[in-house]
Amino acid sequence: MAGSSAENRNPTRADLWIVAALAAGSMIFSCLYYATGQWPFKAPLWAACLASAAVAVPLIYRRRFPSQVAWIQAAIYVAAQVLSALEPAVSQIALFMGLYSIGAWQADRRKAFISRLLLCISIFVYAVLSMSFQFQAVENMSVLQIAAAVGVNLLTNVAYFGGGWIFGNRAWRQRRLMADLRAANAEVREQEQQLTRQALDLERVRIARELHDGVAHHIAGVGIHAAAARRSLEKNPAKAKESLQVIESSTRETVDELRALVYTLRDTDSATDDTAATDNATAPGGQAADLPADNGTAASTKGNPSLGDLPELIESARRFDQTVEYATIGEPRPLTPITEMSIYRVIQESLTNCSRYAGAGAEVDVRLRYGRTDLEVEVSDSRPTGGAATSVSAGARPQAEGRTQSEGLGLGIVGMRERMSALGGSLEAGPKSRGGWLVRARIPYPRSTVCPDDTASSDDPAPETHNRPDNSAKAST
Repeated sequence: MAGSSAENRNPTRADLWIVAALAAGSMIFSCLYYATGQWPFKAPLWAACLASAAVAVPLIYRRRFPSQVAWIQAAIYVAAQVLSALEPAVSQIALFMGLYSIGAWQADRRKAFISRLLLCISIFVYAVLSMSFQFQAVENMSVLQIAAAVGVNLLTNVAYFGGGWIFGNRAWRQRRLMADLRAANAEVREQEQQLTRQALDLERVRIARELHDGVAHHIAGVGIHAAAARRSLEKNPAKAKESLQVIESSTRETVDELRALVYTLRDTDSATDDTAATDNATAPGGQAADLPADNGTAASTKGNPSLGDLPELIESARRFDQTVEYATIGEPRPLTPITEMSIYRVIQESLTNCSRYAGAGAEVDVRLRYGRTDLEVEVSDSRPTGGAATSVSAGARPQAEGRTQSEGLGLGIVGMRERMSALGGSLEAGPKSRGGWLVRARIPYPRSTVCPDDTASSDDPAPETHNRPDNSAKAST
């Protein structure tokens, strides 16, 4: 058992304090008995104080050598009592601690039982002999008085040694229970790490599927158009030029998507460590706030998530008793699978953080703005009126955001920003001036979807919201 290992049996500071208290208390009682004459000391006071310390000191090693300590104490106690050099009060507490230590710390339970049984029998024999000698010396005691004295001594010893036996066994059972709980906790953590590694392996499989879905059709198209350009290069140069332009566009999109996927292929050990470091982080108020992430996990098992999965994600976030408004502004553009997946992950991560930190009753806005050259994603939350929700300060929220996990690879703001950077976009995150949190991401359209007459300026319906930290206008679905 873990609690029985040698390294856990070294003397502790508590043991030293117990020994010091017992020794000092026994010495004080010796001085008081000497002053009052209530106990027939035959040895000098210094010898009584020395015996008091000698009975208590062995308890320092009661964890490592419980049986030996108890027997040494008993021998010193009996010798000091025979010499009338030990007070009868605190010294019995020291004996109680010795017997208790056998039950609490003796790993061999059979040996613990035999040792305590023999020790109790020995003390009982000594008590009977001692009383018999005392009663022989006293001639004027009646039978009733003798019986009462025997009963007092017997009950006192039964109380002390019986209590030490029972409480020692109880302490042993508690220590064994704690050791079992520690072993179970270690096993759970090991299984959790194993599940994390399995989740990372599944994530790599998912990424491989995304690589196939997002890149394979580009490569197939490049092969077809390359063959067409080769055949029409001499007879129809215009057609060959058109095929080469398609090849150029497809290859650039392929490079962009490969770059995005490379950013998500993190080192397995590093990702495992990051996940394990955040296992103890719980949401304020005991709210797990992991339902959006679970929904994203389900989406990954049935295929790569896309913008078509956003309504389901929004609905799952509403089950946290939050008011979530979702709006699409502008004319939707066709996007590549990797772009839609990255946008989905940003919204998923942001909703997870809203559930975790804004609390129940918070108002959350999710907006997609289609501009001329880029798509803007904006997720903002605010505390409900009355302050019922639990929130974090502006200084603590970024750190907590950075620790939030989303389907094993989110890594909070860092992960979202890397996803956007991989596709040539940007991400901003921070507190709003009137409370709450704002995440705004901009991602350029794929080259194949950009209109030739598009300009660098954006025609968003609400451009003034890009530079302000708060969103007071509510968009309707």
